[in-house]
Amino acid sequence: MRTFPESSCFKEQRAPALPTPAVIRALNASITDPLRNNFRRPPPVAIPSMGLFVNYGSKVTIAEAETQAMVYEKLRDQVPVPEVYGWVEDEGQQFIYMSLVEGGTLANMWPSMNEAQRQDVCKELKGMVGAWRALVGHEPDMSQYIGSMGGQPLNEVFLHDDPRLIGPFQGDDAVHDFQAVCDIDIKLDVKPVFTHNDLVPVNIMLTPGPNPKVAAVVDWGQAGWYPDYWEYCKARRVNLLPKHFDTKSQEEWYSRYLPLIIDPVDEEGVYHPWTWFFITKGI
Repeated sequence: MRTFPESSCFKEQRAPALPTPAVIRALNASITDPLRNNFRRPPPVAIPSMGLFVNYGSKVTIAEAETQAMVYEKLRDQVPVPEVYGWVEDEGQQFIYMSLVEGGTLANMWPSMNEAQRQDVCKELKGMVGAWRALVGHEPDMSQYIGSMGGQPLNEVFLHDDPRLIGPFQGDDAVHDFQAVCDIDIKLDVKPVFTHNDLVPVNIMLTPGPNPKVAAVVDWGQAGWYPDYWEYCKARRVNLLPKHFDTKSQEEWYSRYLPLIIDPVDEEGVYHPWTWFFITKGI
């Protein structure tokens, strides 16, 4: 198991060691819920007494842990993310141990928020998006790179049906090469930027109380360096199930509030070609 002895979990001596994968699985198995036996991505486990949250499954990647740890290290004063305590691979599943975030998701809290509260949260998120988009390529000497942390392929869910599309791509023609294999017909000069790539209301945690603030941006599993238009296009296109975020709230979020967080792209020159990719290549 890879652990971070300097993390708050160990410095505050909440426990002598992180729970083993067997313990985490047993905690899930103790709850009668068929979803908890899901091998690919079971429900995460929270242990409040340790301030611990464990995300695991065969679809969870170590690259996600490394990315989250990198964002925490470089941007902790600008972007709140859970602190990573450690990770391990065990019996075909990856386990990420991180700090437990108190609060609720934006999706759950949004319908009860007033306009001033919504505007304040959007302003916070806009600054955070700007901060992570300013991160350079995965290595200091690389200014052109499309891929995940450590030279690994992209973990974008809409690319995984075709291994040619996930890269990584690097060099002066990285964006062009990526767009060519994806058949994305965008002729504008485009640069790569670091992208969360799943900035939807269920992945934004807000603090409890009458004046909600962004407590954390979570789920960095699809993050990496993508063409600069990707963040807006993906955030606008992904629809959540109504049980997570009701239809009226989603419509308001996409049309009115998302443009306050991520600068919109040109409809004809960028969004429509990207949408064509999504329809024809996406899964």
